[in-house]
Amino acid sequence: MREKMICLVVGVLLCGCGRDEPPATAALPVYTVTVGNPVVDDVKVYHEWIGRLQADVAAEILPRVEGYVLKREFSNGQNVVKGQVLYVLDDTLYAEALQQAEHQESEALANVQDALENVEYYRPLVKDGSVARQTFTEAERKAEAAQAALQAAQAAVAQAESNVEYCTLRAPLSGIVGFARADVGSYVSPGSSPMVTVSSVQPIRLSFSISEQDWLKQGGVDGTLRPGAEVEVLTATGNLYPHKARITGVDNEVSDTMGTLQMDALLDNPHALLRPGMYVTVRAVVDELNDAVLVPQRAIVSVQGKQFVITLGEKGKVELVPVVTGPTDGENIVVRGAISTQSCIVTSGTQHAMMAVSGRAVLKTQ
Repeated sequence: MREKMICLVVGVLLCGCGRDEPPATAALPVYTVTVGNPVVDDVKVYHEWIGRLQADVAAEILPRVEGYVLKREFSNGQNVVKGQVLYVLDDTLYAEALQQAEHQESEALANVQDALENVEYYRPLVKDGSVARQTFTEAERKAEAAQAALQAAQAAVAQAESNVEYCTLRAPLSGIVGFARADVGSYVSPGSSPMVTVSSVQPIRLSFSISEQDWLKQGGVDGTLRPGAEVEVLTATGNLYPHKARITGVDNEVSDTMGTLQMDALLDNPHALLRPGMYVTVRAVVDELNDAVLVPQRAIVSVQGKQFVITLGEKGKVELVPVVTGPTDGENIVVRGAISTQSCIVTSGTQHAMMAVSGRAVLKTQ
């Protein structure tokens, strides 16, 4: 945001307030204040909402076979790439089962070959009547049974191979691995809790909710919060995040309980500074004020719930001028009231200036 600074004057009133000052009396304290002129500029009006960050994708690593953990191949919070090994389970039983299944597959394949050879042997003999039709039919039935047994053996081999492969658990995506919930020696099974979670945080997903009034005021899908539009993000420290979030979706209905509409956005997070679960402030320009009058926020004083600025008039006369405050712009704030760029207002030392308003002090500017 472009900061606009009020011209501050310490010493002689260069802003046109260099008027004669009443002599200080011994009975009244004399205080030095700073004065300046309001400025006129165009001001963007922002609206802010609270948002929460979450992983774009969060994959829970669950075992597909049971067994003891032999190795954990990652450190808590480590960056991992897709396909990287995370855990290795004891595969002794599954490797033995695979060997047995492969042996059964070899036997089944040999049986099929024998059965097919018998069929081909009996085929011409049936035609010339040397072998009964029933003998040939029986050979065909045995061949079909041998084929079915081979298919079952092949399926068993495939399942055994999968079980061996399942003993090595890999990252399904690139991202940051969380804290391990299973370690070496842990016994896990398909019904166990997730062993660890891998989260994709580049980009990171941002969710925030706006009121239905805000949605209508900003123009719906044609407004500043339309899908594809960008919004600014402020972190918990109050600093403006260097990247803007791009709105990717708007919920199709307003929440019955909260009366709000959920918005989703994606935010560039190249160094993983932002983490899932963090809260941020989302803001967007909803209006622009042209030729607005601005004064420093510290120049505003409140009296019985109303807002004022303190002006120095002719011959050092100190007055309270009522104003209506508007949006802020950096250290400044928009005001409406009987002041202009020619007005001399107190920008610091307002507490002492309030004493002068009530006649209990004398102000000086040098």
